[in-house]
Amino acid sequence: MAATDSSQALSPLRAQYLQVKRSCPDAILFFRLGDFYELFDEDAEIASRELEIALTRRDFGRGERSPMAGVPHHAADGYIARLVNKGYRVAVCDQVSDPALSKGLVEREVVRMVTPGTVVDPTMLAAKRNNFLAAAVVGRGAAGLAYVDITTGEFAVTQFSAVEPELAVQQELARIGPAELLVESGGVPSFNPTLRSIRTGRGAGATSNPAAGSPGHRAGEPFALHTPPDDDSSGLPRWAEGIRESVRHITPYEARYFQEESSRERLLRHFEVASLEGFGCAHLPLAIRSAGALLAYVEETQRGVLEHLTSLETYSTERFMVLDPHTRRNLELFQSGRNGGEQGSLLWVLDQTQTPMGGRLLRRWLSQPLLDVDALNARLDLVEAGLRDVPLRAKLRNYLDRVGDLERLANRCIQRIATPRDLVHLANGLHAVAELQAGARLPQDPALAARDGGATKDGAAAIAERLAALDAAPEAEALIRMTLVDEPPAIITEGGLIRAGFHQELDEMLAASKDGRQWMTDLERRERERTGINNLKVGYNKVFGYFLEISNSQLSRVPGDYIRKQTLSTGERFITPDLKEYEALILNAHEKSTKLEQELFVQLRADLAIQYAERILATARALAELDVGLGLASVAERWNYCRPQINDSTTIHLVAGRHPVVEQAQVETPFVPNDTNLSLDEQQILLLTGPNMAGKSTYLRQVALIVLMTQIGSFVPAEAASIGLIDRIFTRIGAQDDLATGQSTFMVEMVETANILHHATPRSLVILDEIGRGTSTYDGLAIARAVIEYLHNNRRCGARTLFATHYHELVEVAQLFPHVQPCTIAVTEEGGRVIFLRKIIPGGADKSYGIHVAQLAGIPRQVIHRAEEILEELEKKGAERVRRKAMKEMAVSPALQLMLFGGERESNPLIEELKTLAIEEMTPLEAIGKLYELQQRARRDSPPA
Repeated sequence: MAATDSSQALSPLRAQYLQVKRSCPDAILFFRLGDFYELFDEDAEIASRELEIALTRRDFGRGERSPMAGVPHHAADGYIARLVNKGYRVAVCDQVSDPALSKGLVEREVVRMVTPGTVVDPTMLAAKRNNFLAAAVVGRGAAGLAYVDITTGEFAVTQFSAVEPELAVQQELARIGPAELLVESGGVPSFNPTLRSIRTGRGAGATSNPAAGSPGHRAGEPFALHTPPDDDSSGLPRWAEGIRESVRHITPYEARYFQEESSRERLLRHFEVASLEGFGCAHLPLAIRSAGALLAYVEETQRGVLEHLTSLETYSTERFMVLDPHTRRNLELFQSGRNGGEQGSLLWVLDQTQTPMGGRLLRRWLSQPLLDVDALNARLDLVEAGLRDVPLRAKLRNYLDRVGDLERLANRCIQRIATPRDLVHLANGLHAVAELQAGARLPQDPALAARDGGATKDGAAAIAERLAALDAAPEAEALIRMTLVDEPPAIITEGGLIRAGFHQELDEMLAASKDGRQWMTDLERRERERTGINNLKVGYNKVFGYFLEISNSQLSRVPGDYIRKQTLSTGERFITPDLKEYEALILNAHEKSTKLEQELFVQLRADLAIQYAERILATARALAELDVGLGLASVAERWNYCRPQINDSTTIHLVAGRHPVVEQAQVETPFVPNDTNLSLDEQQILLLTGPNMAGKSTYLRQVALIVLMTQIGSFVPAEAASIGLIDRIFTRIGAQDDLATGQSTFMVEMVETANILHHATPRSLVILDEIGRGTSTYDGLAIARAVIEYLHNNRRCGARTLFATHYHELVEVAQLFPHVQPCTIAVTEEGGRVIFLRKIIPGGADKSYGIHVAQLAGIPRQVIHRAEEILEELEKKGAERVRRKAMKEMAVSPALQLMLFGGERESNPLIEELKTLAIEEMTPLEAIGKLYELQQRARRDSPPA
């Protein structure tokens, strides 16, 4: 916006608007004028385009006509939500003085700033999902990250060392899924916040350049979604280019807010402490920088919200299983790859929570599988107790359904933004908590007595522990009930909030106002009788107040004590001294009572925040755990899940395992269960061959999902399960290209496979589906076999692996490698029809039945017949038999095992000596001599070719 005129040359309203706009140049300004929010200049043009609303012009005098667009004030939240969803920042400027009492312009100021990560309006939030604002800093060999949800008060930081810190922070951001991410502005030396953050979602179309004043670019107009890696025009640091799939909106923020010294000081000042030692992050500089930037941003955009950020959690990513973005997508944890929605995902299967707090906690559990056996067993105890005591579970869930979102309601009180209806909802929720406590039939000593129905002692104690943590805060509920009417208006400026009998002075004002209104009601009848004018009316409007209106035909009968007020085409309006007296009484009483009601409500909200909010938040946390546990118990009961046994072994043993999502999606067809046995000592690699559409990918995914469900503390779809803790799940499933970065399907496959081979450990679970299929037969076969050899022989990697392939020749590898177990999907042919039995059996497949699948897909019959002829000719040439023979005869030399894969699984003298070498104590010449000696010994020990 380029207004060069001085404020003295502009109309007063225009000058006021420009003054407010200067305070928030980076945001679209919603400027309240009467019953509308108006937008001007470039803001109006953007809103017209993005919201599809009419663009007009307003004459401010002196020849100035500015672009203008507007939305009704009662519908503004919907429009704001659409803009924020597109990545814009929105400033809301409200009238802060009473128009009726204002002399001249109504006072206006920005009352809130809305960005994707700082939304607080309930209508703009998903009930069962956190709305995180995050900030990240990547250094050399380490990264720091902080995130906050200002609607729940969660504030957490972490710092982790990593060989590839960019990759590590990307994985953690994928877990958190922030609505908005702050990063240091990279390519803009003097950063000025912009109208829009960078929208990064795949397929999001266009976004806006966050660098204010970029050459050739007008703020708010589209620019290329994917900035080239060597181009810093986006204002992003280079590492942030890799997180576009994980974070929808990235906001470059001035680098000065990320400085360690100022960030530390900001945190100390906010928490009013002398040291950050108590929060566990005093010696984590990158975490401090991230948290400090977050505080600065929240203070800038949400004034007054900082007060309710009263704690800071420092956590370690080493406590949780790592799930990279590929694995989250491939396993469809939170959204289905088929429709992009929640239906068809693992969350869709498991989420039977009754409260928003429980829904958010379940998401957190799914995104942070635990690595602690004791903590997992504690969660399983709760699920088992709920599973065994069906009546208690049903009763508790019924009460939970009426609790509502106590967590966000309490935080809205702390932020002083709760409405009267919010407080009534809070009282209703607390009442449901009290009923839940009263309705829970637990034994007097649940730690010693088992529940009726056979729940375990530990299970009964698990429920009792959560119930004991509940505090219905009856004083808070009573205070709300005593103060507010049962159905208050949505906003506090309308009056009618406070219950009769709560405040004597207010009652007197309301009584006076009521008496005055009754006098006005009776006045019309009295004056008609006194004057004989039957069509005399008593009216009111905001400009003239109360009046007596008489038509032209009856003006000759007007009494002498009537005072003319206004002339109309149809008659005259009059007042009387008594009328003006009662008018003043009514209006003054209404104004004073409304103001007093507002004061009483504000005091009530403050009392709730100060005296009861922390108790309510603790109750909300306990309710969330109880809700998740009982919800998982309901899922387990309905689908006949079992309690998994968790240990520190390196085995995965599943009896009759099932895919949790597919089982629910195909209710009309019984799901065929399958066993799984994986162990580093015996069956480390399960080599699965079989035809297309037989269920290989389903089997691979179901094993991974059962492991993940185990490590969030859920029962699992199997008859029995014993799981050795998994540190990471890696998946390479499906064909997918990345045209934006110029990567073909095969290149994407190889990049993901490389990541797995570099980062898998003996504690990992690796899922590989059709490695090498994106290239020629021999290339793909060679790559697939080399990957199997690497996983089998490399002691550092050596992960438990499920390897599905169409290369049937690879089954011969099992004869060479003792820890590779071949298996296949059972198939039968009847009357020329192929029937997939979906059962995993030992051995290998002899063909893929690809032509049969093509026929099922509707390929023309002529093509099918020709394909069968070609296949018959190829089989006569015996190409597959030749490859099988080559696979069987091809061995890995001991020298290659030593140099490439780290040697055989049994101890190797050279390896043991390498482990004990004190390299840091050697001179360069000594190190070269020792290397030469080891090389000669390795050559002597290797058999001749």
